[in-house]
Amino acid sequence: MARPKTYDLSEAEQRDLFALIQQGKALPEKYRFILFEDKREVELVWNGKTRDVCTTVLPFQTLEHIDEPRTETKAPVQVAMAR
Repeated sequence: MARPKTYDLSEAEQRDLFALIQQGKALPEKYRFILFEDKREVELVWNGKTRDVCTTVLPFQTLEHIDEPRTETKAPVQVAMAR
């Protein structure tokens, strides 16, 4: 029979985890990497990070691209001379 794995948790951490499990509450993120060894997933975690997914509808911007040079006609410049 396989021997159960031991975790490097303090007495206080063990008590906190047992209490959370008994209350049916979610475990804190810091224990995820200690308790579960699946190393295939990588995630950035920081204080204040939420799991909320935000979908924002942004207006689409249409840009007009003109590949042909303009044909500009220059109007003749009339200079009036003061007499």
